[in-house]
Amino acid sequence: MSPEIRRLAIFGILAVVLGGYAYVTTPAKKNISKDNTKNVDRPALEFSADKAKQLDVVFEGKHLVCQRTPQGWIESSSKTPVRRGSVDDFLTNLQKLMNLGAVDVQTGDLSEFGLQPPAARIMVEVEGEETRVLSLGKNNPVQTSLYAQINDNPQVVLVGSVITWDMRKLFMATGLSG
Repeated sequence: MSPEIRRLAIFGILAVVLGGYAYVTTPAKKNISKDNTKNVDRPALEFSADKAKQLDVVFEGKHLVCQRTPQGWIESSSKTPVRRGSVDDFLTNLQKLMNLGAVDVQTGDLSEFGLQPPAARIMVEVEGEETRVLSLGKNNPVQTSLYAQINDNPQVVLVGSVITWDMRKLFMATGLSG
């Protein structure tokens, strides 16, 4: 047998052995069930913006309390009207804020997430329902989400960090941005 044919036979046998090994050791194909394909994102706070009667926001050392009146929203302490649409826009955006998933808290120390005390807090009193509370902490390491607690539940979750921008806009609209 010539050296060329011998080399070709060895490579052929090696290919068959490696192919057989790969075939035997490849994990079984996993089918994705319908439960796994459902969208896991859900609103962080479920409420109807039309039924909100009071909004209480603490952010960057400032505190804002707005109440709904028949004429529109007013800032509670000064009784001055808030720019038309600014509170409603904030509440609409807050309704769209998604709970992006739970965070595994190993130590139970909420201060590492910026939640003890919280960096910001949003409370929405809803007519005929319980008050909704969203406590916000620090950004996650990639700065795309904030650690949060919903309705004083001990579970830490992630929410979109766009809520920070919405709070700044709200404070600017009420003149409390400085």
